[in-house]
Amino acid sequence: MSADANNPQPANRDYSIGLLCASGSWGGLEMNVLKLALWLKERGWKVTLYGQKATRLFENAEAGGISVRHLNSTFKYGDLVNARRLARYVRQDNVQRLIINYGKDLFLAVLAKCLSGRFFKLLMQQHLHVGGDKKDLFHTWEYRHLDAWIAPLEMFADRLKLNTRLDPGKIRIIPFGLELDRFTTLRPDKSAARRAFDLPEDAVIAGIVGRLDVKKGQDVLIRAAHLVHEVGCPLHLLIVGDRTANDPEGFFELLESLTEQFGMKSCVHFRPHQADVEQVYAAMDIFVLASHSETYGMVTIEAMASRRPVIGTAEGGTVQIIKDGVNGLMVPPQHDRKLAEAILKLVDDPSLAEKLASQAESDAISRYSHNRQVTLVEALFDSLG
Repeated sequence: MSADANNPQPANRDYSIGLLCASGSWGGLEMNVLKLALWLKERGWKVTLYGQKATRLFENAEAGGISVRHLNSTFKYGDLVNARRLARYVRQDNVQRLIINYGKDLFLAVLAKCLSGRFFKLLMQQHLHVGGDKKDLFHTWEYRHLDAWIAPLEMFADRLKLNTRLDPGKIRIIPFGLELDRFTTLRPDKSAARRAFDLPEDAVIAGIVGRLDVKKGQDVLIRAAHLVHEVGCPLHLLIVGDRTANDPEGFFELLESLTEQFGMKSCVHFRPHQADVEQVYAAMDIFVLASHSETYGMVTIEAMASRRPVIGTAEGGTVQIIKDGVNGLMVPPQHDRKLAEAILKLVDDPSLAEKLASQAESDAISRYSHNRQVTLVEALFDSLG
């Protein structure tokens, strides 16, 4: 294995890789599962996804040439039938490394491992925080069957050590990666991106990307923009994301109401989720992560790779991705005035904005390459014997 984790090496393995994810949703977790499956396939691995039919993850994996196997049930406990099915599948598919991605699948995978005669090594890829104390006998028994735990940031590993009895020697820090070329060498032109989204070419634009949800803080950004307007800076906002399904709080209507209340309808530009998200970042001058509940924040890393100055909230994984004053600015969550001050700081000091953006891009390239992620995962496979 090459010591350079950014340089891909062709895989030549005599066993297959399985990814278990019975989630029915389609969000960051499921997208990361799909990307890893496709990247492993590109490196020469035989990859199989075990999950639910009629989900976007299952369908997209199949469309991408990934072998798929349907699991009928997603019960958290006691699903012996499904565990037997999974144990049979992994033997048939010669899967000797099975990666769990969804917390509710852990018990199922442990049962399958026991029923298979421990045919495969079991890895957990952590996407969410491990909540609460998990030092009881049942969780200790579950975690004992894991051969490795992949945490995307050090803070995840620290909480895991605090809340569980998992052997710390089984934990590896492997950040989620990006196909960086989309955001760096193939970065779209700013003027072209603004024309594509019907945005004013000469405006200062701050942007936010993510599902329209109260936890994402789009309302905080609008309130901050209003404060920026009050001191004479005609800031525009680009808000990209789909409405939350069955939104009971009417959050999108709240956002529209705020723009109308502040007289900012002509300055706030709502756009739906974009598959070519690199164009979104290219259209911005400043990227804002206003979430007050953000586990990892792939959008932050995408913005960094896009060479955009980033303002993030001091919450969740963002505190380990952004170094305040070095590769971005940090503000308290749900604090519109502090956010407004940070925006004005970047608008008033272009040299600072460029310095932060340059360092952000450099950090993204060195740490968050998808080649680095997959190479480190392959090294972990090898280390398990």
